[in-house]
Amino acid sequence: MPASRVLLVAAVAAARAVVTLALALGFWAAAPVALGWLPTTVMTASMTPAIEVGDVVVSRPMPPDALLPGRVVLADDPDWSDRLRLHRIAVIDVDGALITKGDANPSADSSPLHPDAVRGVGVLRVPWVGLPVVWVKTADVVPLGAVTVGFALCLLLALRRGDDDDPRPPADPDEPHRSLPVTRRSLRAQRRRAPARVRIGRAFGLASSLAVTAALGATPAWAALADVTAAPGSIVAATLSPPTRLGCVNDGGAVVTWAYDGSEPRGFDLLVNGRVVASGIPPWARAARVPNDGSYSLFRTDRVTVRTTAGQAWSAESSASVPVGGVFLGFGRPFCR
Repeated sequence: MPASRVLLVAAVAAARAVVTLALALGFWAAAPVALGWLPTTVMTASMTPAIEVGDVVVSRPMPPDALLPGRVVLADDPDWSDRLRLHRIAVIDVDGALITKGDANPSADSSPLHPDAVRGVGVLRVPWVGLPVVWVKTADVVPLGAVTVGFALCLLLALRRGDDDDPRPPADPDEPHRSLPVTRRSLRAQRRRAPARVRIGRAFGLASSLAVTAALGATPAWAALADVTAAPGSIVAATLSPPTRLGCVNDGGAVVTWAYDGSEPRGFDLLVNGRVVASGIPPWARAARVPNDGSYSLFRTDRVTVRTTAGQAWSAESSASVPVGGVFLGFGRPFCR
């Protein structure tokens, strides 16, 4: 096979792989709509690195008791009537309002969210597929044009029909030409043979349209940066506070929740009867699952506490605790009593 033919086959294969990947991402961003879930294009970097600009986050409607600290929620932004907020729940205050915070923001959002304003909890992130929406909204024509032209070229290459795609054997030049009578059956047979390429083209075109429609139809989420004010010339010594308002919910096992009002810690630890069972919990987290390490008993009540950490020798443990039950002969998960 000539080298030019090898390069052409390789280019067609690569183009089909690119088109397939783009359509697969578009499918995962669009398919959950059939379940009543809401795809949202992320427009800002306030949730970096967990969620990047141009990602599509699919949110699932959930009951209010599923709005736990640490979960990413999509809600109507109280600061902007025409925007949505996609941030993580940091704290649930005594009135039930949700204090949210972007992972990349230095402080929590200034306006709390009412649970009724939440449209859903983020359950799926589809990377990159929303970038065209971002470029359209920001009038960034250079990357938009480059990606559009590149995808169009890949689509043309992917739809190219080469000799290796033709299942019919080449015609014999020595064979005399025979003309067949034109009948309805022969016309139908020609339409069944020839449309193979047309059907592929229509399928790619329809799938591309669905992917583009899904991306353009995904509601943009403007996760605005929280305002930060500072008093110049003043220095405040940070204090490490223990977690407060501990709670426990059964969500496929015991999930301990807490509130924290002190300075930004390095993280949190989960302790059972004074023994660390989970460490390195992120500083923005306000909930953690009690792991099953086989040490629990169905006939004993264990006490779970949460500890704030800011280093190896600097920590503050909660004064309150929550009771959890064990499992029978190592089977099952710890549960809230």
